[in-house]
Amino acid sequence: METAEQRELRRVAFFAVVVSTAAAIAAIITLPMLYTYIANFQSHLIIETDFCKTRSRDMWAEMRQIDTPVRQKRQYGGSAPGGGYGASPVVNSEPAPTCCGCQQGPAGPPGPPGDDGNAGDDGLAGKDADNGRDGQILTNAVPSEPCIICPPGPPGPQGMSGSKGPKGPKGKDGEKGPDGKPGSMGMSGNPGMMGPPGRPGVQGPKGGPGRVIQINGPPGPMGNRGMPGPPGARGEAGTDGDSSDGPPGPPGAPGPAGPAGQKGEPGPQGPSGSTGESGGCEHCPPPRTPPGY
Repeated sequence: METAEQRELRRVAFFAVVVSTAAAIAAIITLPMLYTYIANFQSHLIIETDFCKTRSRDMWAEMRQIDTPVRQKRQYGGSAPGGGYGASPVVNSEPAPTCCGCQQGPAGPPGPPGDDGNAGDDGLAGKDADNGRDGQILTNAVPSEPCIICPPGPPGPQGMSGSKGPKGPKGKDGEKGPDGKPGSMGMSGNPGMMGPPGRPGVQGPKGGPGRVIQINGPPGPMGNRGMPGPPGARGEAGTDGDSSDGPPGPPGAPGPAGPAGQKGEPGPQGPSGSTGESGGCEHCPPPRTPPGY
């Protein structure tokens, strides 16, 4: 027989299983959605950042173009004499700024110079130069030193700092780093959908005829209760019973105490008693007389 406490515990267990299942399903659905949203937001943010950088670079180029309408670009590895960087000036092919139809005013004055960029990678080591020719000792053209030797003059003022040089060529790719450690095993994925049933296989060869092996197995389960059988034949008449009184039975247990009875009516007044003896004065104290008597 199931008690009320067991039924209550069964309800609590069922409610706990339902809540746990709902929480697990919500986590399985919410985590991939959250990861997809974060990945899309990150991609959108990177695209917007690149667009902002491009627009900022274009704005700086337009502001510089206003000051110098004809701008020259330096090209690495020019064929001009000297073979140095920027030896071949190339006229900028960008058109001169014209008034656009977007109702915008002219560009403002150039802003302050930006921060220096990161230093470029070191270039490749150059080839060793050829050995120079042996020098010659020439005779002094002045027959004798002058009488007064002028001391060297003071150093001149420091010149203006030159502009920042161009970015060096890209260095060689570094050596391949060591392989990372294998990551921990990920969470097992959800079971996939059941595939279509496969084609029936090739029918195997026919087996040999079976044999009946007599083995005493365990007893089977109890069968269902059968239908009641038909009434049997009437038996023979028994002997007549004796009507003598049997022995008295044992005394029974005392019964419970009965309820308290109701208060009875007052009885009749009894007869008057005989008159008692008159009392003496033995219990009285002796009388006190005034002094002199």
